[in-house]
Amino acid sequence: MINKFLFLRVLTLILITSCSNKSLTIINPNSKKDSSTKAVSEIQISPILVGNNVWYKNPTPQVWELTAQSGVTSIRIGGHAYDVEMPSKAELLDWVKRIQATGAEPIMQVSQYDLATSAADLVKYFNVDLASGKAIKYWNIGNEPWLQNGKPELSTVGAMVEAYFKPRSKAMKAVDPTIKIYGPDECYYMEEAMNDLFGGKNDISGKIPGKDYYYCDGISWHRYPQETNINLAYEGIEDFKKSIIKCKAKVDFVNAMHNRSGDDALGWGIGEYNAKAGPQVHTWENGQMFGGVLNLCMKYGATFATTWSMFENDGNRKGTDFSSIDGAKMTPRPSYRHMQMIAKNFKGIYVEGKSSLPDIITFGAVNGTTISVMIMNRANTPATFTLHLNKTAATVNGNVQLNIDASSTIVYTGAIEALATHTYVFKNNEINRTVYTNQHFINEKAPDESKL
Repeated sequence: MINKFLFLRVLTLILITSCSNKSLTIINPNSKKDSSTKAVSEIQISPILVGNNVWYKNPTPQVWELTAQSGVTSIRIGGHAYDVEMPSKAELLDWVKRIQATGAEPIMQVSQYDLATSAADLVKYFNVDLASGKAIKYWNIGNEPWLQNGKPELSTVGAMVEAYFKPRSKAMKAVDPTIKIYGPDECYYMEEAMNDLFGGKNDISGKIPGKDYYYCDGISWHRYPQETNINLAYEGIEDFKKSIIKCKAKVDFVNAMHNRSGDDALGWGIGEYNAKAGPQVHTWENGQMFGGVLNLCMKYGATFATTWSMFENDGNRKGTDFSSIDGAKMTPRPSYRHMQMIAKNFKGIYVEGKSSLPDIITFGAVNGTTISVMIMNRANTPATFTLHLNKTAATVNGNVQLNIDASSTIVYTGAIEALATHTYVFKNNEINRTVYTNQHFINEKAPDESKL
């Protein structure tokens, strides 16, 4: 009879498979591959977290189809143009139907300049008059008011926003008190203005007088890192992290101040985000920045993060081309691919990850018996790693040590290419892997998917 230990050692050598670029993956047979787990984290991932924006010009059927294939769970109808001139109700209805047909949630913006009655009329149209349709739950009021109103002193922004936000919110919620209104969608997390608007002298986070519901249900803001010569996969992520931490602290402060909890708790979301301009948008580093931003949004409990945008300026890689799709061959960009991997695989409870190498970011999610893990190698050199789906951190042959605290016995040893992102889904004694690298991007190839 063959010694059981010897047999397992031999099996380890047999279970070697080649990645698309000839790197090696070794599955350790001594690791128990069940997916039973009790997640340590209790941070629920928002079901509408990963989102996009509809640019003002009507998207083509191909753009709608590619957007649906990305798996996004929310699509915002908003931006500067909507403040100036709202599309017709017929056009808005067409977009809403398309968004809902993909399984995504629409987020509808009303103008900061139109009358409060116009904002209320739009809520009535979608949530009352269209009895056979699905009501729109999430709304915005206005877009980047500081920028649109000539960049006034920050000390005046709170009063400016309060003046238009409260009347419109009151009118809208008189029609449908169940809607959730986010704002003010400033062009960045404008701390002084946010302090005034949320718990400060121009507070819009309290209850509407005489009602049991609130003016504002979530802080929303935008961000396009403007620094030049930065690596978005490093400095870009850190840029967002600073604002996200400040925003989460403000949300916690307001919820304690107004005793808001459960469905009434103040939330937060990012209404627009991307690199600063077309040339930076169409890069590998921007894709990994998207992965890092969505990781932070899950970790700190965002409701949505909707990138700007689906498709604009023919995807020409210039100026204000903030598309998720490249126009040359209508090829999804790295930003699209990273959103897609997270939208399709990360549900349930967020689980924080740790890496012994700063160049590698990892994080995960637990959804019942399914554990999903993303590993992003931002360095120009490949690496071998040992992934523990628990807190254990034992050195294995000098590998990079990765931990996802999912309270699982699973241990996985593998390799990741330079400038690469992998997604692993552990379920029912199987591992499904998605590999997407800078070379895939350069060669305009879709990620490789395999079952291990």
